[in-house]
Amino acid sequence: MYRRKRGLPLKTHELKHSMNGVVPMHKEIEDSEILPAEWHEIESPAVLKTRTGREIKYIRPHEARRILSVLGEGRDQLLVEILWNTGARVSEALELTPASVNFNEATVTIRTLKKKRRLPKKAKDVKNEIRGLELAIIQDPESKILERKLEKARRRLAAFEKEDPPQIYRTVPVRAELAGKIAAYCMNKNIPPNERLFPISRIRVYQILQRAGEKAGMEKDRRHPHVFRHGFAVNAVLSGVPPLVLRRWLGHASIDSTLIYTEVLAQDTKGYLEKMRF
Repeated sequence: MYRRKRGLPLKTHELKHSMNGVVPMHKEIEDSEILPAEWHEIESPAVLKTRTGREIKYIRPHEARRILSVLGEGRDQLLVEILWNTGARVSEALELTPASVNFNEATVTIRTLKKKRRLPKKAKDVKNEIRGLELAIIQDPESKILERKLEKARRRLAAFEKEDPPQIYRTVPVRAELAGKIAAYCMNKNIPPNERLFPISRIRVYQILQRAGEKAGMEKDRRHPHVFRHGFAVNAVLSGVPPLVLRRWLGHASIDSTLIYTEVLAQDTKGYLEKMRF
């Protein structure tokens, strides 16, 4: 009676009593039957908050399945499935060809594209020379010789041009089912070995996911390709994939970029406590 007066949700035994026989006393009512249906759809935001305050928005498995079902079978669904199952960047996925896939081993070889142009090694030697001269000038600020050497070194450094990094490839295992889908798609479309699987632009991919995300009830800021990459990484971490393996799958230059995703393990630490023995 107290809970009814205060307007609080009734407990299971109170609900049985209040319905006065409508529900048999021997039937156990689960909490999920008592709560309003809309409550079951309430989820915590799929946002990974790092120690530095950065927020990484990702997609969860059931949300990915929802988007895939909205897309239906065909090119768009296969492209998104590859994004979700490999963690590839959209530009990397759009570059894939039938030759990128080892259908027997069920692997996809991806060319890592997000690599910055770098100065050649000789330029790095000049930069070190400049640092040394700057330190020497601090010790001897009146030296004209050091100033002239520093000026010449800076001109030499400015003359260098950045070079494209060497091409780097990574191999990511996929489910045999996905490899089979790619094979069937290539056969149906009669795609030559070195032709792109998806001859569309990045903008077109964004448009596809904007529409599919809206139909699937996704928030606006999670209707883009990169949430699948983040979601793949979070899913891998939660599944126990070692950071070094995940780094190789994602094509990260630095392990620090990969370790960001391990922050998800610290968001709810109760599970670790239950495994500890005291």
